[in-house]
Amino acid sequence: MTPFPTTRLLPRYPVDLPVQVVFHHGAEKLVVPGRGTDLSRNGMALYAGLILKAGDSIEVEFQVPSRLRVACIIRNRAGYCFGLEFLAVLPS
Repeated sequence: MTPFPTTRLLPRYPVDLPVQVVFHHGAEKLVVPGRGTDLSRNGMALYAGLILKAGDSIEVEFQVPSRLRVACIIRNRAGYCFGLEFLAVLPS
């Protein structure tokens, strides 16, 4: 029993997924590897070596079983762990 009630609308499931994180800054495009954890239908936790803040937009590309790219917004951050909200599936 946890001391704090959960505020999540949908359950999250523990995973360990390799992903590619795409960040657009003007005309520049930065692609770095990351790890997705705690996956739900509308978001996940992401570990990536980027300096980003809540409100920044990124794309996450899942590698399994085929490539799937999703537009996301960063909702919160603690060090290099980001809480993401999925916005839309993008064409690959």
